[in-house]
Amino acid sequence: MARTPGAALAACLLTCACAQAGAEACPPQVRVSFPNFDIAPLVLGTNKIESPPGLLVQWTRNALKLTGCASAVTLMRRPPNRQLAEVALDLLDVLPGFAYSDELNDRLSFPMRDGAIDTALAAIADTSSLYVRAGETGVSWDGKHLTGPNPVVGTSTGGGSSAALARQHGWTLELASTPATDIQKLLAHRIDVILEPDAVLAPYLTGATGAAVRKLAPPAKVSLRYAPVRKGFQQQYPDFTARFWLELCKQSRQAYPNLPACSN
Repeated sequence: MARTPGAALAACLLTCACAQAGAEACPPQVRVSFPNFDIAPLVLGTNKIESPPGLLVQWTRNALKLTGCASAVTLMRRPPNRQLAEVALDLLDVLPGFAYSDELNDRLSFPMRDGAIDTALAAIADTSSLYVRAGETGVSWDGKHLTGPNPVVGTSTGGGSSAALARQHGWTLELASTPATDIQKLLAHRIDVILEPDAVLAPYLTGATGAAVRKLAPPAKVSLRYAPVRKGFQQQYPDFTARFWLELCKQSRQAYPNLPACSN
């Protein structure tokens, strides 16, 4: 039986409305993970969410609320390597604080524009530096070349970003579970250099430990960091993800006024 023009129009409108509703759907839950070490003032404490939690945690909470969704939000702390493993197992959805790298593209979605990372939606800017033992004279860095007898570079937080930098320079990279482990390995002569974001390592460089470690200048890398989400999550909730990224960007601009203006 042929449909009347009115029925066809109604079916079309219903189809469009359903598609739009699906695109705007709110996730029933959002599982967010932060690293399990102190990155003051962005993330405070170690193995649990503290009170106060740190700026990045608070910005993330606020941004999720401002999406307009009443999703059940779970915040947890994990080592970076476990964060990535749990994303691959669909156990985590959002990882605030990760820098973009091609190596992460198979597991995480970052804000993109015209096929490239959208720097206007970065949440954090930081520098990463190379660190050696205070009395080390056999390793040096001039901003382009790390000289020494095939130095082994340790890192815990860089992930794909550190791997890409190490590959670019031909460095041997050794992963650790936390920055504290990096320092232990450095002082035990198990590695020769540490590569970490300065904001990450700074809380550990106090007292005798701080006196035993020396930062090399200039910084090895300037990084923009985002809140990437699990690939499947972004595909299922694209509009929610876009709203979250924009709101997180807006939250962060008071602390990072020199970053590009937020745009979607």
